Amino acid sequence: MREEFLVFLAIFGPFLCEARGFHGIPGAYCSARSPTCCTNRDDDCTAPILGDHLCYCDMFCDRGPDGGNDCCPDFEATCLGKNAPKNDLHSGEPCEQEGDEKLANCQKCSCQNGYWKCDGTTCLIQPDLLEDVRTGRYSWTARNYTAFWGRSLADGIKYRLGTLFPEKSVQNMNEITITHPDLPEEFDARDKWGSLIHPISDQGDCGSSWAISTTAISSDRLSIMTDGRISATLSPQQLLSCNQHRQKGCEGGYLDRAWWYIRKLGVVDEHCYPYVSGQSREPGHCMITKRDITDRLGLKCPSGHENSTAFKMTPPYKVSSKEEDIKTELMTNGPVQATFVVHEDFFMYSGGVYQHSDLAAKKGAGSVAEGYHSVRVLGWGVDHSTGRPIKYWLCANSWGSHWGEDGYFRILRGENHCEIESFVIGAWGKGSKRRRRFKMRKLRRFRKLF
Repeated sequence: MREEFLVFLAIFGPFLCEARGFHGIPGAYCSARSPTCCTNRDDDCTAPILGDHLCYCDMFCDRGPDGGNDCCPDFEATCLGKNAPKNDLHSGEPCEQEGDEKLANCQKCSCQNGYWKCDGTTCLIQPDLLEDVRTGRYSWTARNYTAFWGRSLADGIKYRLGTLFPEKSVQNMNEITITHPDLPEEFDARDKWGSLIHPISDQGDCGSSWAISTTAISSDRLSIMTDGRISATLSPQQLLSCNQHRQKGCEGGYLDRAWWYIRKLGVVDEHCYPYVSGQSREPGHCMITKRDITDRLGLKCPSGHENSTAFKMTPPYKVSSKEEDIKTELMTNGPVQATFVVHEDFFMYSGGVYQHSDLAAKKGAGSVAEGYHSVRVLGWGVDHSTGRPIKYWLCANSWGSHWGEDGYFRILRGENHCEIESFVIGAWGKGSKRRRRFKMRKLRRFRKLF
């Protein structure tokens, strides 16, 4: 099939393309796929172009000047980050106008004594890391994201994560006892429960993963355990604005306190209390009081919608870090909440199975940073695209659908990579039939979070 495309290009290429391949034909090709790009040769990693023809989004499509090129027009920008802006200004380069100021990515540079002097800020997108991952042998791909370009690494850690490391008493909470069924090699909660699994959210510029992951897990499990009778998307804004005791709002929060709030008071749906902190960077003032929630006449929504209900969850429980226990809990009861360490290179993840690299560490301590982040784990599988099997967890991030694999990412499984298996949480919707079926003697074993 590819050979036919190369013949086609040899004949019509000069008329259709700027150089060779499909480069001169604008449109969304690789960027519209899921996953966007493939890390090795994959003859199915294609997108339609020019009627019945296909272009490719795998790393084999560009084999150099003598090897041919049948890549999609947006391959380099989407899969290689080649069209990302570059730091074309560096300290020590000559300048003409004394006092001139310019930006180089996230760095502020000024003309002093005939030379540019930049402040040395480490940026969220580091072009040399992008190039290293692109040209190296890695199980994942990286790209530049417009939303992250021009932002500092410190800014990304502060506003794009947002889970505070759990206190010792919470880390040591009792774990449930799980009996393992036969577990398949691959599982995706979206395949089993379909529309009951809620879509990707975007936390924006607010360190709110503690609130978003808690409400997302609650939304999924309420839908699953009521067979879709409750399909509400619970409001992370209510947690941000109203669960402020010993929490830090858009600068992070503790999961146990978020679960305490949703267990004791309950959370309304997104339509009732919309998410706005992603733009404001502030948790805002609470617009739903405890009296509002307990009012028998109904709860008045801050959005002006009709009166709503506050949905509650049971006390959360910890799943052990054993791979089989996490898989069993996920396949039986639905997505789970996981807290893991985000490193500087994770922001540039585009596809594949993420494994943290030491590329930034080799540059020096000033190029690295990390913080805790909470996400939903939806499934697991094995990736064979690199020629060797790599086990992974399938996770839903909260950075919008334009990041990663349509908002999702895969991360190495079974080795507690970035602590992804160290603190996994589940919960049930209060009053659900499934909860009543569990014996009280089992519930007592994991009922308390503190």
